[in-house]
Amino acid sequence: MDDIIRRDPRAERIARNRLHPDYDSVSASSSLMVGGINRKDVHNTGILSAEGIKRIDRSGAAVAKGLASQRLKEATLPLHAIPEPEGFIVVFSDADSDKLTVLDKDMLGLAHQLSATYDNQTAVLFISLYPRTDDLSLYGAHRTLTLSSTDYSPEVWLRNLLVLEDTLQPKHWVFADGSLCGSDLARRLAVSLKERPVTRGKHYLDGTLNCGSGDASKSVDRAVSRILLVEEQVADPISGFVTEAEEIAHLAGSDSHAGIEDLGQVAVDPANIPLAETRFILSGGNGVRNWALFHQCAKTLGATEGASRVAVDNGFMPRTTQVGATGTYVNAKVYVAVGISGAIQHLQGMTHCDTVIAINADPNCDMVKRADLSVIADSSEVMQALVNAIEGSDSAGVFDHAG
Repeated sequence: MDDIIRRDPRAERIARNRLHPDYDSVSASSSLMVGGINRKDVHNTGILSAEGIKRIDRSGAAVAKGLASQRLKEATLPLHAIPEPEGFIVVFSDADSDKLTVLDKDMLGLAHQLSATYDNQTAVLFISLYPRTDDLSLYGAHRTLTLSSTDYSPEVWLRNLLVLEDTLQPKHWVFADGSLCGSDLARRLAVSLKERPVTRGKHYLDGTLNCGSGDASKSVDRAVSRILLVEEQVADPISGFVTEAEEIAHLAGSDSHAGIEDLGQVAVDPANIPLAETRFILSGGNGVRNWALFHQCAKTLGATEGASRVAVDNGFMPRTTQVGATGTYVNAKVYVAVGISGAIQHLQGMTHCDTVIAINADPNCDMVKRADLSVIADSSEVMQALVNAIEGSDSAGVFDHAG
Protein backbone atom coordinates (compact mmCIF):
# COMPACT_ATOMS: atom_id res chain seq x y z
CA MET A 1 0.00 0.00 0.00
CA ASP A 2 2.91 2.37 0.67
CA ASP A 3 3.97 2.14 -2.99
CA ILE A 4 0.76 3.71 -4.24
CA ILE A 5 1.09 7.33 -5.33
CA ARG A 6 -1.93 9.17 -3.95
CA ARG A 7 -3.41 12.39 -5.17
CA ASP A 8 -2.86 15.54 -3.14
CA PRO A 9 -5.60 18.05 -4.03
CA ARG A 10 -3.82 20.87 -2.23
CA ALA A 11 -0.57 20.26 -4.11
CA GLU A 12 -2.51 20.07 -7.37
CA ARG A 13 -4.06 23.48 -6.73
CA ILE A 14 -0.66 24.97 -5.95
CA ALA A 15 0.82 23.41 -9.09
CA ARG A 16 -1.85 25.13 -11.17
CA ASN A 17 -1.17 28.52 -9.56
CA ARG A 18 2.22 29.85 -10.64
CA LEU A 19 1.87 32.84 -8.28
CA HIS A 20 1.59 30.68 -5.18
CA PRO A 21 4.66 31.04 -2.86
CA ASP A 22 5.05 27.24 -2.70
CA TYR A 23 4.75 26.76 -6.47
CA ASP A 24 8.48 26.03 -7.14
CA SER A 25 8.86 23.43 -4.40
CA VAL A 26 5.60 21.66 -5.22
CA SER A 27 6.06 21.64 -9.00
CA ALA A 28 9.56 20.19 -8.62
CA SER A 29 8.15 17.04 -7.04
CA SER A 30 8.56 14.04 -9.33
CA SER A 31 5.61 12.28 -7.67
CA LEU A 32 3.10 15.06 -8.23
CA MET A 33 -0.16 13.85 -9.81
CA VAL A 34 -2.46 16.32 -11.54
CA GLY A 35 -5.92 15.03 -12.38
CA GLY A 36 -4.89 11.49 -11.38
CA ILE A 37 -2.14 11.30 -14.04
CA ASN A 38 1.60 11.77 -13.55
CA ARG A 39 2.48 14.79 -15.72
CA LYS A 40 5.60 16.74 -16.54
CA ASP A 41 5.73 20.36 -15.53
CA VAL A 42 6.12 22.12 -18.89
CA HIS A 43 7.07 25.37 -17.18
CA ASN A 44 10.24 23.80 -15.74
CA THR A 45 11.29 22.14 -19.00
CA GLY A 46 13.97 23.42 -21.36
CA ILE A 47 16.35 26.37 -21.31
CA LEU A 48 16.17 30.00 -22.41
CA SER A 49 18.18 30.52 -25.60
CA ALA A 50 20.22 33.59 -26.54
CA GLU A 51 17.28 34.75 -28.67
CA GLY A 52 15.00 34.75 -25.65
CA ILE A 53 13.10 31.66 -26.82
CA LYS A 54 12.51 28.75 -24.50
CA ARG A 55 13.79 25.54 -26.10
CA ILE A 56 13.95 21.88 -25.09
CA ASP A 57 17.50 20.58 -25.40
CA ARG A 58 17.72 16.81 -25.85
CA SER A 59 21.44 16.65 -26.68
CA GLY A 60 22.75 17.80 -23.29
CA ALA A 61 24.82 20.55 -24.98
CA ALA A 62 22.95 23.32 -23.20
CA VAL A 63 23.66 21.66 -19.87
CA ALA A 64 27.33 21.32 -20.82
CA LYS A 65 27.49 25.05 -21.51
CA GLY A 66 26.17 25.81 -18.05
CA LEU A 67 22.88 27.26 -19.26
CA ALA A 68 20.76 25.00 -17.11
CA SER A 69 20.33 25.37 -13.39
CA GLN A 70 22.43 23.53 -10.81
CA ARG A 71 19.35 21.56 -9.78
CA LEU A 72 18.77 20.39 -13.35
CA LYS A 73 22.41 19.36 -13.72
CA GLU A 74 22.45 17.31 -10.53
CA ALA A 75 19.09 15.73 -11.28
CA THR A 76 19.73 14.75 -14.89
CA LEU A 77 23.48 14.13 -15.31
CA PRO A 78 25.19 11.12 -13.72
CA LEU A 79 28.63 11.50 -12.17
CA HIS A 80 31.45 9.77 -14.01
CA ALA A 81 34.04 9.49 -11.23
CA ILE A 82 37.39 7.71 -11.21
CA PRO A 83 38.62 7.59 -7.59
CA GLU A 84 41.85 5.73 -8.36
CA PRO A 85 42.88 6.19 -12.01
CA GLU A 86 44.99 3.50 -13.61
CA GLY A 87 46.04 5.80 -16.45
CA PHE A 88 45.77 9.38 -17.67
CA ILE A 89 45.16 11.32 -20.85
CA VAL A 90 46.50 14.85 -20.46
CA VAL A 91 44.91 17.88 -22.12
CA PHE A 92 47.10 21.01 -22.08
CA SER A 93 45.50 24.43 -22.62
CA ASP A 94 47.50 27.61 -23.09
CA ALA A 95 44.48 29.85 -23.73
CA ASP A 96 44.85 33.20 -21.94
CA SER A 97 41.20 33.33 -20.92
CA ASP A 98 39.52 32.58 -17.62
CA LYS A 99 36.90 30.64 -19.59
CA LEU A 100 37.30 27.50 -21.63
CA THR A 101 37.66 28.07 -25.35
CA VAL A 102 35.84 26.06 -28.01
CA LEU A 103 39.07 24.18 -28.70
CA ASP A 104 39.50 23.38 -24.98
CA LYS A 105 36.08 21.71 -24.94
CA ASP A 106 36.83 19.84 -28.16
CA MET A 107 40.15 18.57 -26.75
CA LEU A 108 38.42 17.33 -23.60
CA GLY A 109 35.86 15.57 -25.79
CA LEU A 110 38.70 13.96 -27.75
CA ALA A 111 40.36 12.86 -24.50
CA HIS A 112 37.19 11.03 -23.45
CA GLN A 113 36.96 9.29 -26.80
CA LEU A 114 40.57 8.19 -26.43
CA SER A 115 40.00 7.01 -22.84
CA ALA A 116 37.07 4.87 -24.03
CA THR A 117 39.50 2.81 -26.11
CA TYR A 118 41.32 1.72 -22.94
CA ASP A 119 39.15 1.12 -19.89
CA ASN A 120 36.89 2.90 -17.47
CA GLN A 121 39.78 3.72 -15.14
CA THR A 122 41.61 6.08 -17.52
CA ALA A 123 41.10 9.63 -16.27
CA VAL A 124 41.37 12.96 -18.09
CA LEU A 125 43.79 15.49 -16.59
CA PHE A 126 43.28 19.11 -17.68
CA ILE A 127 46.34 21.38 -17.36
CA SER A 128 46.12 25.13 -17.89
CA LEU A 129 48.42 28.11 -17.48
CA TYR A 130 45.67 30.30 -16.02
CA PRO A 131 42.92 29.65 -13.45
CA ARG A 132 39.51 28.97 -15.02
CA THR A 133 36.15 30.21 -13.81
CA ASP A 134 34.17 27.61 -15.79
CA ASP A 135 32.88 24.51 -14.05
CA LEU A 136 35.33 21.97 -15.48
CA SER A 137 33.18 19.07 -14.28
CA LEU A 138 30.72 19.92 -17.07
CA TYR A 139 33.36 19.43 -19.75
CA GLY A 140 34.98 16.17 -18.69
CA ALA A 141 37.99 16.96 -16.50
CA HIS A 142 38.49 14.24 -13.87
CA ARG A 143 41.60 16.02 -12.53
CA THR A 144 42.85 19.58 -12.97
CA LEU A 145 46.23 21.27 -12.54
CA THR A 146 47.10 24.95 -12.96
CA LEU A 147 50.70 25.88 -13.72
CA SER A 148 50.58 29.32 -12.16
CA SER A 149 53.08 31.26 -14.21
CA THR A 150 52.43 34.72 -15.60
CA ASP A 151 55.78 34.79 -17.42
CA TYR A 152 56.63 33.13 -20.69
CA SER A 153 58.62 30.15 -19.39
CA PRO A 154 58.67 27.27 -21.89
CA GLU A 155 61.62 25.59 -20.17
CA VAL A 156 59.88 25.61 -16.79
CA TRP A 157 56.64 24.35 -18.34
CA LEU A 158 58.53 21.56 -20.09
CA ARG A 159 60.12 20.45 -16.83
CA ASN A 160 56.66 20.40 -15.25
CA LEU A 161 55.40 18.14 -18.02
CA LEU A 162 58.43 15.87 -17.79
CA VAL A 163 57.76 15.42 -14.07
CA LEU A 164 54.19 14.44 -14.94
CA GLU A 165 55.52 12.07 -17.59
CA ASP A 166 57.76 10.32 -15.06
CA THR A 167 55.06 10.24 -12.37
CA LEU A 168 51.86 9.46 -14.28
CA GLN A 169 53.06 7.95 -17.59
CA PRO A 170 50.14 9.46 -19.58
CA LYS A 171 48.83 7.42 -22.47
CA HIS A 172 48.29 10.52 -24.60
CA TRP A 173 49.15 14.22 -24.53
CA VAL A 174 46.70 16.53 -26.30
CA PHE A 175 47.74 20.08 -27.29
CA ALA A 176 46.26 22.88 -29.37
CA ASP A 177 48.02 23.22 -32.71
CA GLY A 178 48.76 26.69 -34.02
CA SER A 179 48.88 28.39 -30.60
CA LEU A 180 51.96 30.26 -29.48
CA CYS A 181 52.76 28.28 -26.34
CA GLY A 182 50.94 24.96 -26.72
CA SER A 183 52.23 23.90 -30.13
CA ASP A 184 55.80 24.90 -29.29
CA LEU A 185 55.65 23.09 -25.95
CA ALA A 186 54.21 19.97 -27.59
CA ARG A 187 57.15 19.79 -29.99
CA ARG A 188 59.64 20.34 -27.17
CA LEU A 189 58.00 17.47 -25.28
CA ALA A 190 58.03 15.25 -28.36
CA VAL A 191 61.78 15.81 -28.80
CA SER A 192 62.44 15.08 -25.12
CA LEU A 193 60.40 11.85 -25.24
CA LYS A 194 61.64 10.87 -28.72
CA GLU A 195 58.03 10.59 -29.89
CA ARG A 196 56.71 11.54 -33.31
CA PRO A 197 53.67 13.81 -32.80
CA VAL A 198 50.54 13.91 -34.91
CA THR A 199 49.95 17.51 -36.01
CA ARG A 200 47.03 19.50 -37.46
CA GLY A 201 44.48 16.94 -36.28
CA LYS A 202 41.09 17.91 -37.67
CA HIS A 203 38.79 14.98 -36.94
CA TYR A 204 39.08 11.85 -34.80
CA LEU A 205 37.36 8.59 -35.71
CA ASP A 206 38.08 5.04 -34.48
CA GLY A 207 41.72 5.48 -33.57
CA THR A 208 42.56 7.64 -36.59
CA LEU A 209 43.10 11.39 -36.88
CA ASN A 210 42.31 13.12 -40.13
CA CYS A 211 45.04 15.76 -40.46
CA GLY A 212 45.82 18.70 -42.68
CA SER A 213 48.64 18.42 -45.19
CA GLY A 214 50.88 20.69 -47.23
CA ASP A 215 48.19 20.82 -49.88
CA ALA A 216 45.23 22.76 -48.47
CA SER A 217 42.82 20.76 -50.63
CA LYS A 218 43.97 17.39 -49.27
CA SER A 219 44.17 15.68 -45.90
CA VAL A 220 45.82 12.53 -44.56
CA ASP A 221 44.71 9.92 -42.03
CA ARG A 222 47.19 9.07 -39.30
CA ALA A 223 47.04 6.63 -36.41
CA VAL A 224 47.06 8.39 -33.05
CA SER A 225 50.40 8.71 -31.30
CA ARG A 226 51.21 9.66 -27.72
CA ILE A 227 51.46 13.39 -28.57
CA LEU A 228 48.58 14.95 -30.51
CA LEU A 229 48.30 18.51 -31.81
CA VAL A 230 44.73 19.23 -32.85
CA GLU A 231 42.45 21.97 -34.14
CA GLU A 232 38.83 22.98 -33.49
CA GLN A 233 36.08 20.42 -34.22
CA VAL A 234 38.48 17.51 -33.80
CA ALA A 235 35.81 15.92 -31.58
CA ASP A 236 32.50 16.82 -29.97
CA PRO A 237 32.42 18.10 -26.37
CA ILE A 238 31.10 15.64 -23.81
CA SER A 239 27.42 15.47 -22.89
CA GLY A 240 25.24 13.32 -20.71
CA PHE A 241 27.49 13.16 -17.62
CA VAL A 242 29.72 15.20 -15.33
CA THR A 243 33.12 14.50 -13.77
CA GLU A 244 34.59 15.29 -10.39
CA ALA A 245 37.18 17.87 -11.59
CA GLU A 246 39.44 17.46 -8.55
CA GLU A 247 42.48 19.72 -8.28
CA ILE A 248 45.72 17.80 -7.86
CA ALA A 249 48.65 19.11 -5.88
CA HIS A 250 51.52 20.70 -7.77
CA LEU A 251 54.21 18.05 -8.08
CA ALA A 252 57.30 18.54 -5.95
CA GLY A 253 60.48 19.35 -7.79
CA SER A 254 58.75 20.72 -10.89
CA ASP A 255 59.66 24.37 -10.21
CA SER A 256 63.08 25.50 -11.31
CA HIS A 257 64.91 28.53 -12.60
CA ALA A 258 63.92 29.69 -16.07
CA GLY A 259 66.63 30.11 -18.67
CA ILE A 260 64.54 32.69 -20.55
CA GLU A 261 63.85 36.14 -19.14
CA ASP A 262 60.40 37.47 -19.95
CA LEU A 263 60.63 41.17 -20.79
CA GLY A 264 56.86 41.59 -20.97
CA GLN A 265 54.38 42.04 -23.75
CA VAL A 266 55.03 44.08 -26.87
CA ALA A 267 52.38 46.49 -28.10
CA VAL A 268 50.75 45.34 -31.35
CA ASP A 269 48.64 47.43 -33.71
CA PRO A 270 45.12 45.91 -33.48
CA ALA A 271 44.65 46.64 -37.20
CA ASN A 272 47.37 44.08 -37.96
CA ILE A 273 45.78 41.25 -35.95
CA PRO A 274 43.69 38.83 -38.05
CA LEU A 275 40.00 38.74 -37.11
CA ALA A 276 40.14 35.04 -36.29
CA GLU A 277 42.88 35.64 -33.70
CA THR A 278 41.99 38.96 -32.09
CA ARG A 279 40.32 39.08 -28.69
CA PHE A 280 38.60 42.49 -28.97
CA ILE A 281 36.49 43.49 -31.99
CA LEU A 282 34.54 46.66 -32.78
CA SER A 283 32.24 45.68 -35.63
CA GLY A 284 30.19 48.12 -37.72
CA GLY A 285 27.02 47.60 -39.70
CA ASN A 286 24.34 49.42 -41.65
CA GLY A 287 23.45 51.55 -38.62
CA VAL A 288 26.82 53.34 -38.60
CA ARG A 289 26.43 56.83 -40.05
CA ASN A 290 29.86 58.27 -39.23
CA TRP A 291 32.58 55.88 -40.39
CA ALA A 292 35.39 58.30 -39.60
CA LEU A 293 34.20 58.29 -35.99
CA PHE A 294 33.95 54.48 -36.10
CA HIS A 295 37.63 54.20 -37.12
CA GLN A 296 38.60 56.72 -34.44
CA CYS A 297 36.65 54.79 -31.81
CA ALA A 298 38.30 51.49 -32.78
CA LYS A 299 41.76 53.09 -32.58
CA THR A 300 41.00 54.72 -29.22
CA LEU A 301 39.62 51.47 -27.76
CA GLY A 302 42.49 49.41 -29.18
CA ALA A 303 40.04 47.13 -30.98
CA THR A 304 40.33 45.29 -34.26
CA GLU A 305 37.76 46.45 -36.81
CA GLY A 306 35.07 44.10 -38.10
CA ALA A 307 31.99 44.61 -40.25
CA SER A 308 28.70 43.11 -41.36
CA ARG A 309 28.15 41.96 -44.93
CA VAL A 310 25.95 45.00 -45.65
CA ALA A 311 28.72 47.39 -44.61
CA VAL A 312 31.18 45.52 -46.83
CA ASP A 313 28.84 45.32 -49.81
CA ASN A 314 28.18 49.06 -49.53
CA GLY A 315 31.91 49.74 -49.74
CA PHE A 316 32.42 51.14 -46.22
CA MET A 317 34.71 48.32 -45.06
CA PRO A 318 37.09 45.93 -46.85
CA ARG A 319 36.05 42.33 -47.49
CA THR A 320 38.72 41.05 -45.07
CA THR A 321 36.81 42.58 -42.15
CA GLN A 322 33.52 40.76 -42.83
CA VAL A 323 32.29 38.66 -39.89
CA GLY A 324 29.86 35.82 -40.45
CA ALA A 325 29.18 32.55 -42.20
CA THR A 326 30.21 34.12 -45.53
CA GLY A 327 33.17 35.93 -43.95
CA THR A 328 35.34 35.13 -40.92
CA TYR A 329 34.36 33.15 -37.83
CA VAL A 330 35.62 35.00 -34.77
CA ASN A 331 36.33 33.93 -31.19
CA ALA A 332 36.86 37.23 -29.39
CA LYS A 333 36.61 37.84 -25.67
CA VAL A 334 34.65 41.04 -26.34
CA TYR A 335 32.61 41.72 -29.47
CA VAL A 336 31.03 45.18 -29.80
CA ALA A 337 28.40 45.31 -32.55
CA VAL A 338 27.63 48.87 -33.67
CA GLY A 339 24.53 49.31 -35.79
CA ILE A 340 24.30 45.61 -36.72
CA SER A 341 20.79 44.17 -36.85
CA GLY A 342 21.97 40.57 -36.46
CA ALA A 343 21.32 38.51 -39.58
CA ILE A 344 21.57 34.78 -38.98
CA GLN A 345 24.78 34.52 -41.06
CA HIS A 346 26.44 37.21 -38.94
CA LEU A 347 25.33 35.61 -35.68
CA GLN A 348 26.80 32.29 -36.84
CA GLY A 349 30.19 33.91 -37.31
CA MET A 350 30.32 35.30 -33.75
CA THR A 351 28.77 32.33 -31.93
CA HIS A 352 31.85 31.64 -29.82
CA CYS A 353 32.50 35.21 -28.59
CA ASP A 354 32.55 35.41 -24.80
CA THR A 355 30.89 38.81 -24.27
CA VAL A 356 28.73 40.56 -26.87
CA ILE A 357 27.81 44.24 -26.54
CA ALA A 358 25.22 45.71 -28.91
CA ILE A 359 24.91 49.41 -29.71
CA ASN A 360 21.72 49.86 -31.68
CA ALA A 361 18.74 52.17 -32.01
CA ASP A 362 16.34 49.23 -32.47
CA PRO A 363 15.61 47.45 -29.16
CA ASN A 364 13.89 44.57 -30.97
CA CYS A 365 16.67 43.56 -33.38
CA ASP A 366 18.23 40.11 -33.18
CA MET A 367 21.64 41.44 -32.16
CA VAL A 368 20.15 43.05 -29.05
CA LYS A 369 18.48 39.74 -28.19
CA ARG A 370 21.81 37.95 -28.58
CA ALA A 371 23.89 40.51 -26.69
CA ASP A 372 24.97 40.23 -23.06
CA LEU A 373 24.74 44.03 -22.76
CA SER A 374 22.82 46.44 -24.98
CA VAL A 375 22.95 50.21 -25.36
CA ILE A 376 19.82 51.52 -27.09
CA ALA A 377 20.89 54.84 -28.57
CA ASP A 378 22.28 56.53 -31.64
CA SER A 379 25.57 54.82 -32.51
CA SER A 380 27.43 58.07 -33.26
CA GLU A 381 26.59 59.52 -29.86
CA VAL A 382 27.71 56.38 -28.04
CA MET A 383 30.98 56.10 -30.00
CA GLN A 384 31.74 59.77 -29.38
CA ALA A 385 31.02 59.25 -25.68
CA LEU A 386 33.45 56.32 -25.60
CA VAL A 387 36.17 58.39 -27.27
CA ASN A 388 35.58 61.29 -24.89
CA ALA A 389 35.58 59.02 -21.85
CA ILE A 390 38.91 57.44 -22.78
CA GLU A 391 40.49 60.76 -23.66
CA GLY A 392 39.31 62.23 -20.34
CA SER A 393 36.56 64.55 -21.57
CA ASP A 394 33.21 64.96 -19.83
CA SER A 395 30.68 62.80 -21.70
CA ALA A 396 28.10 62.21 -18.97
CA GLY A 397 25.49 64.25 -20.81
CA VAL A 398 25.61 61.98 -23.80
CA PHE A 399 24.49 58.97 -21.77
CA ASP A 400 21.58 60.77 -20.11
CA HIS A 401 19.25 59.47 -22.80
CA ALA A 402 21.27 56.49 -24.04
CA GLY A 403 19.50 53.96 -21.82
